[in-house]
Amino acid sequence: MSALYRQLYDKLRADIEQRRIAVGERLPSEAELVETHGVSAITIKRALDLLRDDGFIVRRPRLGTFVVSDVPTAARTDRPAGPSRPLIGFVVTNFDDTFGTKIIGGAVDDAQQQASLVINRSLGDAGVEDQLIRSLIDSGARAIILEPSSSTYVPPVVLELIAKSFPLVIIDRILDGIPVSTVGSDNVGGARAATEHLIELGHRRIGLVTTAGPVSTLDERRHGFLLANATASVDHDERNEYRGVESTRPFSDTPLEADLDALTEFVAARRELTAYVASEFNVALLLREACTRLGLEVPRHRSIVCFDHPDLYFDRSAFRFTHIRQDQDAIGRRAVQQALRQIADPGAIGKHTLPTTLVPGDSTRKLRTRKS
Repeated sequence: MSALYRQLYDKLRADIEQRRIAVGERLPSEAELVETHGVSAITIKRALDLLRDDGFIVRRPRLGTFVVSDVPTAARTDRPAGPSRPLIGFVVTNFDDTFGTKIIGGAVDDAQQQASLVINRSLGDAGVEDQLIRSLIDSGARAIILEPSSSTYVPPVVLELIAKSFPLVIIDRILDGIPVSTVGSDNVGGARAATEHLIELGHRRIGLVTTAGPVSTLDERRHGFLLANATASVDHDERNEYRGVESTRPFSDTPLEADLDALTEFVAARRELTAYVASEFNVALLLREACTRLGLEVPRHRSIVCFDHPDLYFDRSAFRFTHIRQDQDAIGRRAVQQALRQIADPGAIGKHTLPTTLVPGDSTRKLRTRKS
């Protein structure tokens, strides 16, 4: 039978790997572990030392012991020596099949032979974001890739890293006036293409529906929307914009029904609008439901173009929105490449803007005008 410390190590490791103890969570104190497991303090210490050496946990003075990864990220001295690979921490707000999963996939694929990648999510909480970054650095991360929860509030740890020229790559956001590497999509061009597509179909009264939130991507998409209208000499009224969708944001406690009620009211109040640009797929779903409540079919009565769309490869009958596709795989790969470049040369800051593509779907059609 294995030693007690090894048994405890195996149990705690299983709890972490199976996420019964989440990344970012603080472990009980050594005294609490002694009482819970009925073993000596020495046994507890040896088990925690193994978890630390494997990169699962980090001990922070006066704060306690925190889980920083649910996969091993560091080689212990009792393992065969192999080529050294830098540890890169990757902190995202959230991810799903619409946006984020493919970014992570691209990053993992690119890092496989070059680096160890530890992925955490903040769920849009700036405090958690700050803590996760510090924990990753404490555990030996040599670069950080970050999708910030905000473009207006910069966590203190980010400013500290920039001041130290620590390798840092921001994805899907712009931090104005801060010398930091960025990787993202051409949101202005994407929104402009979406709006121009609707204008080419004959629509002249086009609404804009977005989430609420302090992120630069929303500002860029609004800019592209306004630019397309201005270029086509289409008058735009700010009352045709609804920028208050809350339920789709990470960590939101706004009920979906509250957003549906507000969107239904907006659509009903702006009956002259024949088409919409939506900032994301889930917003488009809510908008389509709001139209349906009012007896308006998409695309028969209203056309919608959104950003991003799940693949739905095997659902041949699924309704597919006309959408702007971001090259998410390339965003993930480019972010890892930029992080590695800065590990080799901390001064090699790069700005990467990747093109988007308009993908026709079932949610748009040519506007039919009544004959006089």
